[in-house]
Amino acid sequence: MLKERTMRDRFKRNINYLRVSVTDRCQFRCFYCTPVKVNFTPMGKLLSLEDFKRLAYAFKQLGIEFVRITGGEPTVRQDIVQIVEVFSSFSSVSMTTNGCRLEKIARDLKNAGLSSVNISLDTLKDEQFYAITGSNKLKNVIRGIEKAIETNISVKLNSVVYKDNLEEVLDLALFAGHLGVPIRFIELMPVGSNNEQYFVPRKSIIEKLKPLKLKSTSVRLGNGPADYFITDSGNYIGLISAMSRNFCHLCNKIRLSCDGKLYPCLGHTENVDLMIPLRSSSNDTELRKTIETAIFNKPAGHDMNHSIVQTSMRRIGG
Repeated sequence: MLKERTMRDRFKRNINYLRVSVTDRCQFRCFYCTPVKVNFTPMGKLLSLEDFKRLAYAFKQLGIEFVRITGGEPTVRQDIVQIVEVFSSFSSVSMTTNGCRLEKIARDLKNAGLSSVNISLDTLKDEQFYAITGSNKLKNVIRGIEKAIETNISVKLNSVVYKDNLEEVLDLALFAGHLGVPIRFIELMPVGSNNEQYFVPRKSIIEKLKPLKLKSTSVRLGNGPADYFITDSGNYIGLISAMSRNFCHLCNKIRLSCDGKLYPCLGHTENVDLMIPLRSSSNDTELRKTIETAIFNKPAGHDMNHSIVQTSMRRIGG
């Protein structure tokens, strides 16, 4: 019988949320995540399905209740349905995706145990979509959103706000309202590159949403850090303001990169390599101890307001 425990870090935060990057590959080349020219992790160095089976069990023993599968773009992995199935055997499983392949595989993901998806959508304009992603697949993403809703997967939209799409914030919120799904607007973070020239603060986003007459609400949707507002029509709009409003004291998550590095904090480069215990022994005692130590030593908070995080968002998981 699976024995579970509650895992707290040295600051007494209950760490029960794991974000897992299953690949650093993606069909898109969003400037804030993946540069045009990039060296991807060799396939042989990515975590395998067997690795995920051991990890899912170990993390559950250490108190992880919620798992979010990310990338890169997680759906480019041929075994993504099996990965969802592995984690859903032990935890509540959600996914962050660009939505491009959801039209084809949403039902399979639902049947494998996926409960919710956060779908990235930074613009509704074809030209702007190409400028952001280097792809002309906006219509595929829209159809993917519609398919996920049709399949009864809980959907939220994610929009990273920067100077070139700030004027679309209201249109994106209205689009989400039309679909009847929440949308979260996310402050651009300096992970992997210096995005300071594109940064838009929380207050500017709220200013663009004034016509919706937002009202604060204590409602929380999912396990993420967004704080929510509600519109007159009853739709929820969230803000994730890592730069303007530090929420580190409430952080309950750790991150696992696609090559097996466990990062206690997105805002720090310190990590532990889980590939070592995964590859060195079939006994999971060392694996659990390595995870436990990393969780306990989780930093108090990030320092992204003063420095660039020298790691890759596509590898650590967006």
